[in-house]
Amino acid sequence: MRRVAVATVVVLLATQVAGAAAVQAPVTADADAPAETSVTASERTLAAGSAQSATIRKDIELRLTPDEPGAIGVTATYDVPDSVTSLRVNVPADARNVDSDSFTQTPDGYEWDGTTDPASIAFTLPANQTATGPRSPGGEVDGDYSFVDVGEWALVTVPQLRSRWSYRSSGGEVTIAEDVTIAGQGSTGGEIAYLGPVEEHTRTANGQTFTLAVPEHASLAASPEAVLDALDAASGKLHVGARDDDVWFAAAPTDADWGVRGVEYGGSDAWVVADARLDRASNVWFHEYVHTRQDYRTAESGRWTMEAAAEYYASLLSLRTDYVTFGAFETHLSYGERSPWRDAVLSQPGTWPSGANYVKGPLVWGEIDRQVRLATDSTETMSDVLYRLNQLADPVTSAMFLEAVLDVSSPEVEELANQYTNTRETPEMWTRGEHAEAFGTEPARVAFEVREYRVSGPFRNETFARPPTLYVGETVTVVGSVTNEGGQTGEYVATVGFEGGVLSEARGELEPGESAEVALREEVGAAGTYNVTGGRTTVGLDVREPANVSVSDLTVNESSVRPGGSVEATVTLSNPNDVPATGPVAVTVDGEEVATVDAALAPGESTTRTVTVTLADAGQYTIAAGDQSVTVGVGENETGLGIPGFGVPIALVAVLLAAVLASRAGRDA
Repeated sequence: MRRVAVATVVVLLATQVAGAAAVQAPVTADADAPAETSVTASERTLAAGSAQSATIRKDIELRLTPDEPGAIGVTATYDVPDSVTSLRVNVPADARNVDSDSFTQTPDGYEWDGTTDPASIAFTLPANQTATGPRSPGGEVDGDYSFVDVGEWALVTVPQLRSRWSYRSSGGEVTIAEDVTIAGQGSTGGEIAYLGPVEEHTRTANGQTFTLAVPEHASLAASPEAVLDALDAASGKLHVGARDDDVWFAAAPTDADWGVRGVEYGGSDAWVVADARLDRASNVWFHEYVHTRQDYRTAESGRWTMEAAAEYYASLLSLRTDYVTFGAFETHLSYGERSPWRDAVLSQPGTWPSGANYVKGPLVWGEIDRQVRLATDSTETMSDVLYRLNQLADPVTSAMFLEAVLDVSSPEVEELANQYTNTRETPEMWTRGEHAEAFGTEPARVAFEVREYRVSGPFRNETFARPPTLYVGETVTVVGSVTNEGGQTGEYVATVGFEGGVLSEARGELEPGESAEVALREEVGAAGTYNVTGGRTTVGLDVREPANVSVSDLTVNESSVRPGGSVEATVTLSNPNDVPATGPVAVTVDGEEVATVDAALAPGESTTRTVTVTLADAGQYTIAAGDQSVTVGVGENETGLGIPGFGVPIALVAVLLAAVLASRAGRDA
């Protein structure tokens, strides 16, 4: 997930205009993974598709420190599987009062002692951050803060604890899962956390679940229902891909000296000042929501796109949802024509007056949007450009932006975009009539909403509301609907794809406002990521190899037989893993495979399999399966020891007794 903080700040004009500045958050360095019996991994080297037999459970607990305003307490607890041989944790560089009975500090981080489970480490962390990024070590709230702890409540980023571990590869891959909790009252989306009394409100719409955290110390300008209505509407009207399943918003109390009006952090979490109104062209709720839909990074020359697009769509969504009139929309964007912002070269941040990317930027993005619509008869818009940017892995440059514009429009529009972004040239705000001409008809926009995932196969038959982890051999049926939310007739295509190929497909044509049911069925035959795509919605399904079953017991019905006789060997197969498991398991006689047994087991299940083993010649034989074994004797008689009528234990006693009697007879003689 993209972990970047984007903050909505205030530029003083005749009115307040919202824009944004970005802060890069910490990332985890890659780790090598030697292909030997001991494997080393980090939280960025985990690859989908491997057999997962164990998970390190990392629980980060945050707590207020009322006696130390400006700081929060953090405790990280690790539940470590048996196959893990080492674990190293890196706490933030500005952590203080680090305390642990499980980890010892080394030059490379804190090393686990290898025995304590669960293992925990606690520390105090400065909480205050300014709009430009770094934490303030002091406790006073006296600056332009983007995150802050005031003592009785705190709005903070969740600290990033980089982890690196080694494990025995024989048991399959070991992954890590993180959970964030608050000691006492609070709320978190996993990236941002509010510590203090709070009430949560939720809404599910357009394949997203919104959580709005309203603190006791905050007084909302709009009701929670109204805010959720707005986010619901924005989610339905913004067709740029990159929809997160869960989006978390907090209403920030206004009794802190904020230097920003809102912050998006980590790709799916954001906060907005509680007094932000919906009936403004500079709608901060919309601005931060748009940021959650921007899943790309930028180079210096493409940096302007992040805030320009967020502010433009915040204004356009406010107009399209009737929160503002065209007059308010026009006034807001036209600030970009004014000095000093009009003299900025958007692709050259060094030329920007303060805030040019979110004052001139939205006007430029909007004018290019208008020209794209006119050139394509409204079949394409700048949301198509944003969708393309979201598909790029490399940081977006000015040239890449212009290439995306050309892809959806014409050389003439691309040249116009070049002039507005690579020179000081500034467009004029368009009129109400020009807006009606270009924006009067929306293109076909197919929305794909998945209702459920039906999983069947050897391990389970279950239905899920969220994308489940699948295992090779299972069959998934994705059930949902497609709706044309645009203004023109359009075609829909819904697919299940893997490694660039299409495995199953449903397609058709929809009139504006028309919907159709879709069911895509596929048996997953290989590990990896399968993409379910409809319109601009893509859901990844993680498919893994099952773990291996274990042999927990092995018995035979006879411990001795005559040559050429047979025994029934019963193998107990079990699955001690927390994921499904399969075989096969070889059954051997003196190391030579004579049969295999197999089973598909859910976590915690066990079953038995019986095979017949024929032993031809006299002697002692070891029958084995997994790490279990038994010995069977074969002789001229059924006992394998040549004493008729006795089993092995009795025969052994008889032999010993005969030896004792013979010894006594010798002494008597």
